[in-house]
Amino acid sequence: MVVLHSLTPAMDGARRAALLPGRGYTAQAPLLSWSGLLLAEEGWDVYAVEWTHAAAEDPAVFLHGAWAEVTAVLDGVPDLVVAKSLGTFAAPLAIAAGIPGVWLTPLVRHDVVADALGAASEDHLVVAGTADTAWRRDLIAGTRAAVTEIADADHGLLIPGDWRASYAAHQAVFRRISAHVAALPPI
Repeated sequence: MVVLHSLTPAMDGARRAALLPGRGYTAQAPLLSWSGLLLAEEGWDVYAVEWTHAAAEDPAVFLHGAWAEVTAVLDGVPDLVVAKSLGTFAAPLAIAAGIPGVWLTPLVRHDVVADALGAASEDHLVVAGTADTAWRRDLIAGTRAAVTEIADADHGLLIPGDWRASYAAHQAVFRRISAHVAALPPI
């Protein structure tokens, strides 16, 4: 169901981060790739997940099984999850395990994702575009997670028809992720 790729050489005592992709948005795509590089430069062991099929069944069921595989390969849970779209179905699992997360373009129109992110603590960061049809901030109204909205951005956090604005938006996202991760308590 999943293949786990180590993006960094394993370092003794380093915190571990797992990158969970979207259905058609791999860990090689910009939001996850740059997040992985950012984390690696901060001394994290970074693991990118690759789905071996596109979650044809219920996405929550798919992610539950994928999460079990990831934690088995890692011999435990990661210390951070960075998830995009489909990967955000792992929010209930990560939050229940006390694992901080960065949730990029979460699929909050699904109750399981909205409920988890609505109950998330300040150890979580939610990033979404205001033009993303999968996004509705009101569905996570009670959250204590930090929420960053990118004006006019779509599901890829891109500004349609404006590469310069898209580039600037992505830079802002990575600055926000960097600040969020730097503020996490040590393990």
